[in-house]
Amino acid sequence: MSLRPADLRTDRVYARATLLDQGMHRRQLASAAMTRVFPGWWMRADAQPALSTLAEVFQHSIRPGAVISHETAAELFGFPLPRAMTRQGGAPLHCRGPESRGRASGGLVVVHRPAAAPTIRLDGITMSHPLVALQELAPRLAPVDLVVCLDALAADQNGTRERMRIPQIEQFLGTMSGRGVPALRRALPAVRERSWSPMETRLRLLLRSRGYPEPELNLKVCDPVTGTVYFIDLAYPDERIAIEYDGDEHRTNRQRWRDDLQRSAALQRMGWSLHRLTMADYLRPGEVLAGLDHALREARRNGR
Repeated sequence: MSLRPADLRTDRVYARATLLDQGMHRRQLASAAMTRVFPGWWMRADAQPALSTLAEVFQHSIRPGAVISHETAAELFGFPLPRAMTRQGGAPLHCRGPESRGRASGGLVVVHRPAAAPTIRLDGITMSHPLVALQELAPRLAPVDLVVCLDALAADQNGTRERMRIPQIEQFLGTMSGRGVPALRRALPAVRERSWSPMETRLRLLLRSRGYPEPELNLKVCDPVTGTVYFIDLAYPDERIAIEYDGDEHRTNRQRWRDDLQRSAALQRMGWSLHRLTMADYLRPGEVLAGLDHALREARRNGR
């Protein structure tokens, strides 16, 4: 019995020789039901193997000794990259070396020159150290995006898979040199360990760029009526002003929507002025900032 594309798993990639040995006809291999992921390696056209699976196959079977690098390493670590730098956004797999093989580039893979830089092993894959991966990307990242990534690396919750405290980052950067390092050092003073999402970082940087004081991040408050503990995304506690970012999940997830209503009621009961922002507000913040200005003036007028 011949092997058909429908018989294959959707989370795996297969060597061409293996598929032919197991009975897949060359016509099926060349059909629209199959797609080539690397030279000599194929998968079902509807398959979605994890990026770690692709990196492992490439490193172990196609270029042994290569170091997974650049955006591929950064995505595997969990850095919140711009979509164009992710596999979902069409980014190829990036690696360095090995020494015996030259630099190459194509639609599927980009192979960079080997570099004497620290590496780390994660889930059986040898990759550029997280800060080295950011150094490799820094020339193509906007300053805000670079702070977003460094915040994720330093975050005490919900950050990258490998965490570094800010003093550790500073110490590590002191040992680095080359292109991209100056941008990392310029971004470091803006990094905070209490930023738990990319949008919290972006909103904080937006407020600072417009002259607002530094907000507290993920401030813990307890509702005296119910005893429920809440964390405010960005807060001015002296003025009792809370700023929350609502992503799509806040709108589409029914339980999240109910939790938001409960949180809003609790904060208002405790005397907080609550300001909810969406992506549209972030992109055009004039109206929201005008409301924040008014709330700050009222708080100060009332002695807070």
